[in-house]
Amino acid sequence: MLPLTPTNKWGGNWKVDYSKPCAQPYFNSIIDKYASWGVDFLKVDGVTADNVPDIQAISQAIDQSGRSIWLTASAWPVDLAAGDGLRPWANGVRIDTDVECYCGTTSTWTSSIDDRWADLPNWLSKVTPSYLPDLDSMPINNNTGSALQDGLNDAERQSVMTFWSMGSAPLYVGGDVYWMDNSAIAILTNPEVVAVDQAAVLPTRITAGNSQVWKKVINGVTYAAVYNLGSSSTNITVTWSSLGLTGNKTVRDLVARTDLGSFNSSWTASNVPAHGSRLIKLS
Repeated sequence: MLPLTPTNKWGGNWKVDYSKPCAQPYFNSIIDKYASWGVDFLKVDGVTADNVPDIQAISQAIDQSGRSIWLTASAWPVDLAAGDGLRPWANGVRIDTDVECYCGTTSTWTSSIDDRWADLPNWLSKVTPSYLPDLDSMPINNNTGSALQDGLNDAERQSVMTFWSMGSAPLYVGGDVYWMDNSAIAILTNPEVVAVDQAAVLPTRITAGNSQVWKKVINGVTYAAVYNLGSSSTNITVTWSSLGLTGNKTVRDLVARTDLGSFNSSWTASNVPAHGSRLIKLS
C-alpha cells in the first residue's frame, strides 16, 4: 500500500499500490464475498479520473468471480474528464447528482429531477451500449398516504420512467417498497416502456428548451419521447423530418399501450401537462 495517500472525490479513501502482488487478490477476495451473497449490482462512489485503476481492479475481480455483477462508477456526479478512462471497466457511470431533495420527501422536480435533461446530452459522446448512463434511483414508489412521499405527481413520475428508459439507464427505485402504490407499480412494470430501456440503445436529443423531443432507434424502429419541462400544459409536435423519416407512420402510445392511428409527416402530443411526457413508437 502507498503511504496513506488520500483518494476519491472527497479524499475519503486511501490509494492502493497496484504494483504490489497483494493488491488484486485483495479486491478479488471482496468481490468473491459479494458474489457468494448473490450481489447483482455494485456502485463504487466518489470516482474521479484518479480512480480508474480502482475500477479496473474491481472489474477484473468481478470477471474472476464467475458472477455477473453490474458495476457503476459513481460520484455526484462523475466528472466528464473521467468518462473515457472508465469506459473499458465499468458497465455504467453516474452522470448526475443524487435524486434527493434533503427535505420531507424523497425528491422534488427541481431537486433534482429536471437536472437530467440538461446533463445527459453532455455524456452522450462518452457512453456506449456497454457503458451506459446511470441517472440514479427513480423516485417512483409512493405519493399517497402517510409514508415517505416521492415528492412527484404521477405525470412527473411517468416522465422519470420515460426519460430513464430512453437513456437505457439502470431502473431501480428509491423509497420504502413496502409502501409502493398501485400507480407506481403500473408505471414501473409497463413492458413496452421497460423494453425501450432494456434495448441498451442510446437516445438523441432533437430539440432543446422547455418542449423537448428525443429519439431512439431500436432494430430499425424509431421511438420518440416528448417532454414538457415548462410550468403549464402545452402541445408538442414531432415532425418526421426531424427524426429522419418520411411518409405515413403508425403511431403507438407506449405508456397507454394504445395505437393512435396513421399520421403523415408529423404527430402532435396535445395538452402535455407541466413536467409531463409522451412516448411513441413509429412504424
